Amino acid sequence: MESTETSIAIEPEKRTWCCAWGLIKSEHNEHTSEDDEASTVQKQKPKEFVITGGAETQLKIVHISPNQEHVFPYEYTLQLPGMGVHNLAVSPDSSSIAAVAVDGNLTLLDVKSGVRLPNVSHRLVSNIWSTAFGGSNDSVYAGSGNGEIFKYDTISGNLQHSYNTERCENILGLAVSGDQRLVGASDYAGNITLIDGATGQLLRRGNCKSPMRKLVFDPGMRFGLAACDDKSIKVIDLPSGKLRQSLKGHDAFVMSVAASPDGQRFVSGSCDGTIKVWDSRTTKNELSFLCGNNTNLWDVAFNRLSNKVSFVGDGKGLNIYYCLGNAFNVYF
Repeated sequence: MESTETSIAIEPEKRTWCCAWGLIKSEHNEHTSEDDEASTVQKQKPKEFVITGGAETQLKIVHISPNQEHVFPYEYTLQLPGMGVHNLAVSPDSSSIAAVAVDGNLTLLDVKSGVRLPNVSHRLVSNIWSTAFGGSNDSVYAGSGNGEIFKYDTISGNLQHSYNTERCENILGLAVSGDQRLVGASDYAGNITLIDGATGQLLRRGNCKSPMRKLVFDPGMRFGLAACDDKSIKVIDLPSGKLRQSLKGHDAFVMSVAASPDGQRFVSGSCDGTIKVWDSRTTKNELSFLCGNNTNLWDVAFNRLSNKVSFVGDGKGLNIYYCLGNAFNVYF
């Protein structure tokens, strides 16, 4: 992890490097009476939570109330072995967390209990840099520091598949399609690699000559988005892998990018604390604002309802903005 600015010294516990959203949907009971149903409407609303990781050896989980008061009822932490967490992902059903520690180890945890799931390792691999889920809860992917990508079974922890980008570089960004047929990787040397998820065949590679910090796929698989150190967001056509656009506007390294689940917007964040929201259809910048609470911004994420954006950095840590039409208001 490298920061481009060192304006003030930040205590280790104030460094927050990554964030991700989860959503717990309440199950509807067909045998519930009308009176009981009316009294439990609030309980049946989906429950949102945000997970953050940083310099501390733990994950923080903040649950957000779905009611109109926008209160935060509670938060808790899950302890981790080893060192702090710089990359994480949440399973599609929001039951599991994949966390990558600074020491290169990948850990799977249960969101509710924090119980460590089976070790996801087929050999002495402790050089993991990134992680992602596809559309299945049964598999988790990990990008290594030598250009390899591993697919693990989340139940047994066994290796299911390995993919080789043929570039011995740190995979900083990892994206997997919902059907797991396409695996994408971005690395520190500026390579963007697309691989067939079923066969492992390398489909296409491009190079942008600057480190790629994050890679995500548009939910509709129209394009990929990569955060780049040349202060731009690379828009990659899918499935061809060709560079479609290089979106300018940031004045510092773009550290992270995230697409809204409804496919209408995407958000980018640069290390100077600038957040930009873009229209997915036109790729035009809709809104820009500066997070004054963090000295270095590390990660941004859209919630699963596509109406909130979270971002983290050094200083305050977690920040949440609520989307109201074309405006974003401070939520937390």
